[in-house]
Amino acid sequence: MNKVVVYSLAVLFMTGCSSSVHQTAADAHADAPANAKQLSGSEISSTVIGRKHSSVTSTGYPFTETFNPDGTAVIQISSDPMQSGHWVIAEDVICVTYQKYGRECNKVLTDGVAIWFVDIVNNKTNNKFTVK
Repeated sequence: MNKVVVYSLAVLFMTGCSSSVHQTAADAHADAPANAKQLSGSEISSTVIGRKHSSVTSTGYPFTETFNPDGTAVIQISSDPMQSGHWVIAEDVICVTYQKYGRECNKVLTDGVAIWFVDIVNNKTNNKFTVK
């Protein structure tokens, strides 16, 4: 009987962990709130460039990303090797390119606490970032 109780508790614990990972990933890709303001190119530069941002991939892996002032970018997803790339701001959009992940162009929104990168093609949130 003790084995059944221990097994049941283990299953419940793992289910809870799995649910929280999925919820965290869903939160990191949810729409920005209605009060979030779209940033201009110069505001993107002053808000995003030179800072380390953290988020979670759509599959639940934590990552950090930094856009350096020299136009280079680095991303570290979970325990994967760090990837280097580059970014460019054109008008009110930032485009980031990594050889491994391809090119992604986003408008940037903020509510003063978080930053959302929203895909310019499908208007879906690619990531919600917090600044470290």
